[in-house]
Amino acid sequence: MTNKKQILDYAFTEAVSTVNLNSVTKELAEDIIATAMFGYAGREGYEFTKEEVHATIVAGMETLAKSREDFTIQTWTMK
Repeated sequence: MTNKKQILDYAFTEAVSTVNLNSVTKELAEDIIATAMFGYAGREGYEFTKEEVHATIVAGMETLAKSREDFTIQTWTMK
């Protein structure tokens, strides 16, 4: 059985795949992701609070930022 954090993380992963983070501002990206996460919740029969969604987005965006740093270092060393 999955717990709520796993469901929130899955909703974030699905939502973040719908937006090109490099083409929108951080604030707009967060709004788009939140809307998609609430859409996922409604479609799948879950309920998320605004606070849960916000915390998941903040944590997810931090993880994505760290992964970009690793990729930047990798491409720099390949030159």
